[in-house]
Amino acid sequence: MKYVLALTLLLVSSMCMASDAAKRESVDELMQITGVDSMVDAMYSQMEGMLQGMSQQMGVQPDEQSIYDAYHKKMVALMRTEMSWDKMKEPMTEIYLSNFNEKEIQGMLDFYKSEVGKATLEKLPVVMQQSMQVGQKLAQNMMPKIQGLAEELKAELEKHRQEKAAE
Repeated sequence: MKYVLALTLLLVSSMCMASDAAKRESVDELMQITGVDSMVDAMYSQMEGMLQGMSQQMGVQPDEQSIYDAYHKKMVALMRTEMSWDKMKEPMTEIYLSNFNEKEIQGMLDFYKSEVGKATLEKLPVVMQQSMQVGQKLAQNMMPKIQGLAEELKAELEKHRQEKAAE
């Protein structure tokens, strides 16, 4: 009886491991089809653009540009090292594995292999870029208002502290 139980446990655990391996392979295929690694490259481009914008925000003068450029080069190198696809692939795989079951992963694979799915993959980067531009513009318009609220908060806190100290 003990041998039957041990054999059953061994068989069940091997089936689970095989199922996990198949699911992992499906996730790898999904990430390959959807081009997640190229999305990381697009993220680098977005971050580089933000870093370029920092130059203007910081008021870098023409004679300071070489200093800023050296800093920019180091930041880009650090970003590409610390956020490389090699470092992101396994955690991304785990995210997919923990959030989607095999049926859902297969459904996504079927979709992205279809004509509509292929068109979505082709057009989504442009949609995302345009969406980010809208978000950045809205954030830029909002910043003065946030700064105004921060000044109001600062004044209110100072007033409260003065009143408290006078008591």
